[in-house]
Amino acid sequence: MNRIRGSIFFSVFAAMLGLMLIAPIMPPLIRELGMKESHSGLIISLGSIAMAVMGPVWGRFSDLKGRKPIILIGFIGMSISCALFALAMYSGLNAWIGGGLLLTLLIVTRSLIGMFIPAVLSSSQAYMGDVTEGEERGSGMAIISAANGLGLVFGPAIAGAFTIIGLLWPLYFGIFIAVAAFIIALLLIPAAKPVIQEKAPKVNPLQRGLRMYLAAGLVTMIGIMTVQVVGGFYFQDQLALSPGATARMVSFGLMFSGAAMLVMQVIQMKWLKWQPRPMILLGSLFLLASMVLFLISSQLVVYYLSFFLFGMGSGLMMPGFMAGASLSVSKEQQGGAAGLVAAIQGISAVITPLLTTTLYQVDKHIPFMLVALLVVIMGIMMLGIKKDQSGPVQAKETTRSAS
Repeated sequence: MNRIRGSIFFSVFAAMLGLMLIAPIMPPLIRELGMKESHSGLIISLGSIAMAVMGPVWGRFSDLKGRKPIILIGFIGMSISCALFALAMYSGLNAWIGGGLLLTLLIVTRSLIGMFIPAVLSSSQAYMGDVTEGEERGSGMAIISAANGLGLVFGPAIAGAFTIIGLLWPLYFGIFIAVAAFIIALLLIPAAKPVIQEKAPKVNPLQRGLRMYLAAGLVTMIGIMTVQVVGGFYFQDQLALSPGATARMVSFGLMFSGAAMLVMQVIQMKWLKWQPRPMILLGSLFLLASMVLFLISSQLVVYYLSFFLFGMGSGLMMPGFMAGASLSVSKEQQGGAAGLVAAIQGISAVITPLLTTTLYQVDKHIPFMLVALLVVIMGIMMLGIKKDQSGPVQAKETTRSAS
C-alpha cells in the first residue's frame, strides 16, 4: 500500500510540476520571440481548455482500460508534447520559423500538454479511490492534494532556477521529469484489472452529492488561481514595492502557503482523518480569514500570515472535495469522478485569469471580495448537506457487503 501511495504521489507531483514549469517562462519567451502578450494568454488558455475537456475522457478510459495504462500513456504523451513545445520555441528563437506558423505550433503543442496531463491526474485520483475505503479516503486524497500543492509551489521555483542556465531549460527538465515518472510508474504501480466489466455507468456532474463537491472544488481552485494571477499586482500596489521586491514577496508568500498546505495535509493523513464535509467547512473558515486579512491590511507581516492561513484552508479543502467526489460515486465511477475533478481544475484555469484581471481593473479589492463571497456561499450550502449525502453510493455498497 505504501508503494502504491508513494508512486501515485510522485505521478501527480510530476504532472503538476511539468505543467507549472511553463507558466513562469512564458512572458520572457513570448517577448524574446517578438510576439504580443495576448498571444501568451491565448496559448495558456487553450491549453487549459484542453485540460478541462480531456479530464473526464481520460477518467472514463481509466475505468474501461485500467488506471496504470492511462497513467503511462499520460507520461508518454506529456514527454513527447513537452519536447515538441520546446522544439517549437527553439525554432522560433533561432528564427527558423515565425509569424502565424510559430503561433499555431505553440498553441497546438501546448494544447497537447494540456490534453495528456489530465490522464495522469484523473487516473491517479481514481486509483487512490480504488485502494482506499471510508475514513481512509480523506487521507488518501490528502496525498493527492499534497502532490498537487507541491507541484504548484515548486514548479515556478524550479523553473526560475533553471532559467539561470537558459530560458528553455525548464522545458528540458519537464521532459526529463516526465520520462522519469513514466519509469517509476511502470516499475512501482501494480497493474489492476479495469473496474468496469460490462456496460460503463455514466457519471453525471449534477448528481446528488457529487455536484456539491465539484462546486467546492471550483471555489477552491478559483481562490488559488486568484492569488496566483492578481496577487503580485495587488501587493505591489498596496505596499508600493519595486518589481524585484514584489517577486520576492510573492515567492515567500507562496512558500508559506505551500508549507501550510503540506502541514495540514500531513495532520489530516496522520491524525485527523476527517470526512470531506468537516474538512471543507474548516478549510473555508481559514480561506475566508485569509481573504479578509488581504483586504483590510497593508502590512507585510500580516500578508505573510494571510498566505499561511490561505495554505491551511486550501490544504484542507483540496483533499476534502477530492475525497467527497470520490465517496459520492460507485467503484465503477471513480475514473469518471476523478476526470470531473481534473476538468474543474482546467475550467478554473480558463475563467479565473480573465475574470480576476478584468475585475482588478475596476477595483483592486474586488477579486478577493469575490473569493470571500464564493467561500461564504459554498460554506452555507455545505452546511445544508445531510451527513449521509457525503458518500451515499459508498454507504450503500458498504451496507450491501455487510448484509
